[in-house]
Amino acid sequence: MDFQKTRPWRALVFLSLLGLVALVFAELFFLDIAIQYLSMEQMEYLMLFCTIVLLLDLYISFLNASDKVAFLKKNALKILVLLPWGMFFRAFSFIRLEGVFAQIPLLSDLFAMEKMGSAAGKTAMIAEKASKAAKL
Repeated sequence: MDFQKTRPWRALVFLSLLGLVALVFAELFFLDIAIQYLSMEQMEYLMLFCTIVLLLDLYISFLNASDKVAFLKKNALKILVLLPWGMFFRAFSFIRLEGVFAQIPLLSDLFAMEKMGSAAGKTAMIAEKASKAAKL
């Protein structure tokens, strides 16, 4: 029996997708409210869990597909959306390829946004830790 077609797996995939959308929406628009309930670290762990579930579902579907090329063409958008782009940009800057890729106009904007997002996330974590320390 293919466990991907079972109701619990489908429910887990649906909840992961819904959770990922909700976390991204909360992080982008309601970060000050979301931090009251979840720390930035907890939000990152939840996003990672949801992404892993969705990638696992996509990977198993790829393995079960009879025509791999048709599967990749059909699910190209899903694959692009699920890839952790922030990790790629951090890896490029770590191995000093940021300068090469930053010359491409679209990628230079994405690198700048990733740096701003990373700095904003660190600032929010520091503010959260400071508020916890102040409460003690």
